[in-house]
Amino acid sequence: MSYLDSFTDISVADVKVDLMRTAYDNDDALLNTFDPRVVLLWTVLFMIVPWLFYDPLPLAVMLGAAFVLAALSQVSKYLLALLLFGQVTNVGFFVVVVPLMGGILHGTAYLSANVSRLIRGAAALDPSVFAEAGSIVGVAAVRGIDTALTSQEVGFDAVGAVVPFFLKLTIISVISLAVFSAMSPQKISKGMLRLGVPRQLTFAIAYGYRMMPLLVEEYHSLINSFRLRSKVPDDKGVLNWRYFYYLLKLSVKAFYPLIFNVAKRARVTVEAMETKGFSRSLNDPTSRALRTDDLMVRTRDVSFVFGSLLFVAGLWVFL
Repeated sequence: MSYLDSFTDISVADVKVDLMRTAYDNDDALLNTFDPRVVLLWTVLFMIVPWLFYDPLPLAVMLGAAFVLAALSQVSKYLLALLLFGQVTNVGFFVVVVPLMGGILHGTAYLSANVSRLIRGAAALDPSVFAEAGSIVGVAAVRGIDTALTSQEVGFDAVGAVVPFFLKLTIISVISLAVFSAMSPQKISKGMLRLGVPRQLTFAIAYGYRMMPLLVEEYHSLINSFRLRSKVPDDKGVLNWRYFYYLLKLSVKAFYPLIFNVAKRARVTVEAMETKGFSRSLNDPTSRALRTDDLMVRTRDVSFVFGSLLFVAGLWVFL
């Protein structure tokens, strides 16, 4: 299924398949074919490189290259869509939400400042109070709209000023998704372990990757069991608010059994690891060497790093 088709034919099964592919080996991904130590160091380097550029053009080219790398690394389309949605809503916050709230607050403040006059006129049974009320409401609406339009112009200027910042954050986010979605948990933990990261942390990362699809599957099963034992509201209300409230209650109810099952699963995992001597092997250099003896920096790893540096140097010189 292509990226475009996935957004028109989305389903829960597709989301779970993507999570399973993220959590387990992805041999066809580009970054999964490199040495994990090289990929991790390359990731740290390219989290710094975008901050060396200030013009939008080289940052946009770098973002395009990051998306190409994400496509070659078979990053989950739903994660990319969520990332893009977050960036678009950040821009919309400056352009739409801030001016709208500014206009509403300014108009409301004008009404609050003049409401005492209306109350006095109504108490005195002055017939002109209705005309005065209409005039005050009209002025408040005009002032609110004027404030909103002025704030929107300022919002456009603010968006233009922060576009490089948004581009840098997006580049770093896409690269991080490409790395941690393409590489298998074993390779990530081995690379970190070889770089000197404590084994407790590397095991926690690998365990979290393995548990994620299981938790999603279990949560989905709990939701289905609660739906079988409950009744959907007959009257869904305006804009189906009662139905959405029903789904929200099911989600909250299914959350607590999920936490209980996670605690039981974690206890069983701890007991199983301890019976295999996990604590004793934490600081054993022989155990560390056995786990990472298959790692090897090859020519293609070095070529990937130098090719990336040449690409950045070309952006620096020509753009």
